[in-house]
Amino acid sequence: MSEIFLRLADTVGILERIFFVVLLVRIVASFFPPRTEGIWSSIAGFSVRLTEPILAPIRRRIPLMGMLDLSPLIAFFLVDIAGFLLSTLFVYLARL
Repeated sequence: MSEIFLRLADTVGILERIFFVVLLVRIVASFFPPRTEGIWSSIAGFSVRLTEPILAPIRRRIPLMGMLDLSPLIAFFLVDIAGFLLSTLFVYLARL
């Protein structure tokens, strides 16, 4: 049973890293004008679809500071905390 919880802790860490990469791609893509075709627009669109459910609620609560959108930075912070708490919980449950 403890092996399952350790695997879950590893999975949480992997998913957290994947989300960070996808969010970083979205941040970089936001600096370039959108195109209607090509691999880059597909990757950028995919990153938007994956990150928007997390960024939209943050944007509603945090006001924009001019042209600066702080929601990705806050999302990095919140996902890191959630990943740490879940991993710690699973490791704790594995030791019971």
